[in-house]
Amino acid sequence: MDERELVYAPRAQRDLLALPKRNARQILEDIELLQSAPWPPGKVKRLRGHEFWEIKTGDYRIIFWPHGKRVVILRVVNRRDLGKTLGRIDLSALVRWLRERAQGEE
Repeated sequence: MDERELVYAPRAQRDLLALPKRNARQILEDIELLQSAPWPPGKVKRLRGHEFWEIKTGDYRIIFWPHGKRVVILRVVNRRDLGKTLGRIDLSALVRWLRERAQGEE
């Protein structure tokens, strides 16, 4: 089985900390599914018109971006805020952040 590294964007970390514990536990379990390939059918879906994917967990959506051997967790949002949130994600800023992070690890 292929293992992927989970990387949490700073905003996703803040989103997780703000969640009620009962929701956070299930969301973290679903995020762990992204480490292994292939992803469970029906659980993970590509967002139409975007580079991003989502996992539906109750009223929440986990927005992530597969990038090579990494899966970048971008946001965890209530489903009613998904459209608004997607419009605010800057892919070029995300790539810069990943490069800076990788340089810091060397």
